[in-house]
Amino acid sequence: MAVTLTVHDSQYPQRVSEQLRHGLRARRLPGKFLYDSPAQAQRWLAYHQAYAPSRTAAALLDLYQQAFQTALRALASPPLHYVSLGCGGGMKDALCLTQAIQQGAPVLFTPMDASVALVLETLLRVQPWLADLTTAPLVVDFDSRPDLSAWLAQHETPRHRRLLGCFGMLPNVDYRSFLPYLRSLMRPGDLVLLSANLSPGLYAEAVGRILPQYDNPYAHAWYTGALTSLGLALEQIHLSVQPHLLRPDGHLWQIQAVAVIQQALQLVLDGEHVALSAGESIDVFFSTRFTPEVMPEVLAESGLTLLHSWLCATHEEGLYLCARSSV
Repeated sequence: MAVTLTVHDSQYPQRVSEQLRHGLRARRLPGKFLYDSPAQAQRWLAYHQAYAPSRTAAALLDLYQQAFQTALRALASPPLHYVSLGCGGGMKDALCLTQAIQQGAPVLFTPMDASVALVLETLLRVQPWLADLTTAPLVVDFDSRPDLSAWLAQHETPRHRRLLGCFGMLPNVDYRSFLPYLRSLMRPGDLVLLSANLSPGLYAEAVGRILPQYDNPYAHAWYTGALTSLGLALEQIHLSVQPHLLRPDGHLWQIQAVAVIQQALQLVLDGEHVALSAGESIDVFFSTRFTPEVMPEVLAESGLTLLHSWLCATHEEGLYLCARSSV
């Protein structure tokens, strides 16, 4: 299979290098570097396979099927432009595309991710349907909130209706800026189907149940793989995974992975020396958890109108179909 990828300028080598240096100066690993290399993509896929509810709970895939069916029915007028933001391994995209193609409508598929390896993984996943699709894959950094409206429009006709799929991204980005950005990619009549990692109860009662999903050998291999690729040795860091309350009422909280430097060292990144002192910490990863009760509020504050929602039986993941609100 030969494919053509477009690389957005947010992922040009000079920009990527500067983002990494800027992040480490602020003692924060930019999230995309957890996925960026082929090795990190494979570590994430192994972790995802072992712990993601969509892989470990078959009933959740049924919810995705229902959600896609509802979304496609609401966008009944062909043709369809299905845009997958943070496409990952493409398993959920394959579910959507299967249903869309069965309906007989022309489908334009745009998988997007910061990782070249994951965009390719998605295209491999949907390979059985490629003959029935027009594809416009894009490698892009969402952390920079790029204006993609013109790029999306150049691949469409005025009749295309967009369905944006956004799965697994919301917990790992600043949702207060990301959701309005997501809204900016929608036109009147477009829809977005997004997932959220949920807290099955308030912080105090849920944290013990959720924390092991992020504090396990697969997750640690993924976190530390990104750090060792920068030149850090395992003995130079101590990784800690801890929960943190974001709202006093317990409806919003986070799990954070932090690497504490064990001895003074210097990293050399494209000729720039970044000095790290013993005891300093680097923020490596975070995942935000929302209770089901707070999600409608979070979406409304970002200018999204909730049309339908689906909760898995454990209340650990939810799907939300939204339109762009008029205000």
